[in-house]
Amino acid sequence: MESSRRELMGLMAGAAGLGALGEAAAAAPGGAALAVRPLKPDGRLPVNRERAYALMKEAGVDAIVVGSDANSRYVTNIRSVISEMGSSLRVVGIMPADPKRPIVAVMPTVDIGRHTAPDREWPEIITYSAPSEIERFRGRAGLAPDETVAAVPARSWPKAADGALTPIEGGWERNETSLPVAQAASVELGVKKALETLGLARGRVAVDDAALAAALPRFGLDRLTIVPGENLLRRMRLVKSAVEIDRMRTVSRLNDAAARAMIAQLTPGMTFEDVQALFFAEVARRGGRPLFIVAGMTSGLRQGRLAAQEPFLVDCCGNFDGYSGDWARTVVLGTPPRLLLDRAKLLGRVAAEMTGMLKPGVRYSEITGRGRAMAKALGATFPIGFTPHSVGLTHSDDPWRDDLPFQSRPDIALEPGMVITVDLPTLEPGWGSMHLESLILITRDGAEWLDRSDDPLYEVPV
Repeated sequence: MESSRRELMGLMAGAAGLGALGEAAAAAPGGAALAVRPLKPDGRLPVNRERAYALMKEAGVDAIVVGSDANSRYVTNIRSVISEMGSSLRVVGIMPADPKRPIVAVMPTVDIGRHTAPDREWPEIITYSAPSEIERFRGRAGLAPDETVAAVPARSWPKAADGALTPIEGGWERNETSLPVAQAASVELGVKKALETLGLARGRVAVDDAALAAALPRFGLDRLTIVPGENLLRRMRLVKSAVEIDRMRTVSRLNDAAARAMIAQLTPGMTFEDVQALFFAEVARRGGRPLFIVAGMTSGLRQGRLAAQEPFLVDCCGNFDGYSGDWARTVVLGTPPRLLLDRAKLLGRVAAEMTGMLKPGVRYSEITGRGRAMAKALGATFPIGFTPHSVGLTHSDDPWRDDLPFQSRPDIALEPGMVITVDLPTLEPGWGSMHLESLILITRDGAEWLDRSDDPLYEVPV
């Protein structure tokens, strides 16, 4: 059994040319966990500017105006603390199609302290607070084009009578006195101010948020031409900038290490909630934010609890610095049955050969079709799913077709700079489940796994 394990690991690393991207926080199944070193965020602006400018020109728009959480973070590198509390439409990013015009972030005054970070890149900023005479607008659906609305001024908390400001507090204070605050009475009026300043108040803009698109004409931008922008942003995000690729490498290491550490702690009798809590805790220990985990079947564990010698998949997604990981393997508690060993070895060979075919120009449909043919040629008698998808700011960064009235993914051709995964699950009621997937970077001449290439089967001693 051990020789087949070594053979499989060598096969995958050799055939796919996969480098080991470990992290000190990782824990091998059955081994002792090493000390965790939380990862540090990347402070650079993530947007792929070259691609964004090209796609805006192709779409015939003068700017993109983005308010959804993922897209505004993509364009501005800012996420409001109010957004983190669950509120929507708090930061709006405006990126003109003209590279000579600056990117602008419309953000709440309360977040201005975040602008003090010396290691973080920011666009131009317009801040907003709230209308100072809110009752004056009771019962009104909108504003006149030239109507002015006074904003509530920014108010600092009073300083302690006896005590000195820390260096960090001093930075906050300097920002409050040197940076413009409360420039608009609402996020919509902040967007209006930004578009007027950029000379785009009568332009054609792509807006990704339906509520924002409906609101802007009511706030005096009735000469603005608004077109849907969500799919345009998805097309932009499909190919990552160098900053995003670095972030995807980072989240891949974090997700990989958290998942392995979680697997090492699994024991028979655990519930799905137990498994989930372990993974979420390991992601958080490394400085990330948990997104989700699938364990067993998509509906949960077959027997309600982990059982010895029964194969089950874990599909793990943690987030770091705004970007999503996606990692899956097969786990067995105790000695694996012969059938499982054979299937795992075959799945590893399929993954290795499939990775070898990933290169620019190959379409999603080819990955699925050729993957199925490979599995059949290698002797697979069990079903394996072959589902490629892009990963980035969300678990799926794929765009949709523009020629249909409903969401349907196009047959995407791989491009250098894309980060994808190919789901390879087996879900077999009455037996168990298997899976293998990792983040894969498409390069100019092939593909690179962003985490450690190894055995698809994890054996946990019991």
